[in-house]
Amino acid sequence: MLDIVYEDKYILAVHKPAGIPSQTASISQSDVVSMTEDYLRGDQRTSKRPFVGMINRLDQPVEGIVLMARDAKTAARLAEQLRGGMIEKRYCACVVPDSEGYGGTEPVSVSGTVGKSPIILTDHIYHDKKLNYSSIVPAGHKDAKTAKLECMLAKIRDVAAGDNEVRIALADIHLITGRHHQIRVQMSHAGLPLLGDRKYGTEYVQNVSKLLKVSEVALCACQLTFTHPVTNDIINLRVKPQGMWYSLFQN
Repeated sequence: MLDIVYEDKYILAVHKPAGIPSQTASISQSDVVSMTEDYLRGDQRTSKRPFVGMINRLDQPVEGIVLMARDAKTAARLAEQLRGGMIEKRYCACVVPDSEGYGGTEPVSVSGTVGKSPIILTDHIYHDKKLNYSSIVPAGHKDAKTAKLECMLAKIRDVAAGDNEVRIALADIHLITGRHHQIRVQMSHAGLPLLGDRKYGTEYVQNVSKLLKVSEVALCACQLTFTHPVTNDIINLRVKPQGMWYSLFQN
């Protein structure tokens, strides 16, 4: 069942749960687009598929706001905003400070950073389409794209994990560019890998994830701000993360 965040006759936004793909070519697997089509059909018995134009896609293991247009003209206007960097995207994440660092670089220190100036990460990312894997590469790499984000650490907690305590942090991330797996790659490279990330997390964070029984990537597209393409109103959408990882910060 769709969790509707916003709806009018031009656009529709939903809260995608972790584990559901935004869009897939498989006819046997449900995705956000097919579920939205079914919702818009309602009880009408018709073979005609309603228009659903997805504006921002989220990785399958990531939850959060997915914005869709209900007609081609609206889709084109929203896509133009996205390309022009006029749609503001913010994410909540749980990171596990790891002194090893994904890229062998000096990791970002969390000491004294909570609620203060943001951590700014600027890297160059190469996306290997065959492997569906992204990595940080030198600036001179011919197929690299610049990736930039800002991260503010909102809370730090020491939580029990097996017989030990581990330190985790709640991060508020402002995504400035939109690269493949950008947040997961950059945060891990900076020594702040995401809890539950089996693809880009270090061995340490994967062990912590098992101990805390977190299987989904601890990342949520929690805020989306844009200009309505028809009314010109500023639309600010927010959701609260549903993943159990978020409950680690609720007491």
